[in-house]
Amino acid sequence: MERLVEIVNRVCKKYLPTIKNVGITFDLDFPDTTLTVKDKERIEKDLDRGMKSAVSRTKKGTIKLSIKKGEISITDTGTVIDKTTCREISNDHFIVKSRVGFGTTITIK
Repeated sequence: MERLVEIVNRVCKKYLPTIKNVGITFDLDFPDTTLTVKDKERIEKDLDRGMKSAVSRTKKGTIKLSIKKGEISITDTGTVIDKTTCREISNDHFIVKSRVGFGTTITIK
């Protein structure tokens, strides 16, 4: 098992320079940094995939990374994905929701 904070640090370090250069606001909500995960490779891969998507599609606005027990959510205000695509890219542990005016949220379970 690995502490989730270590995975979050690795992934965020990868994207923070781009976020800063583009001028996107980044908000991290991670109240319990003692959480651990069993499937660290899958979690890191999914978190990286979600952050990559949010950063590449958000030209201005905010990206919020919220971590609560059992879920990691990445919300960006720069992306809107149609419902059909959201259903197609969602699976048992990766749920995508999007709404005009609010952006897209990827939830990793």
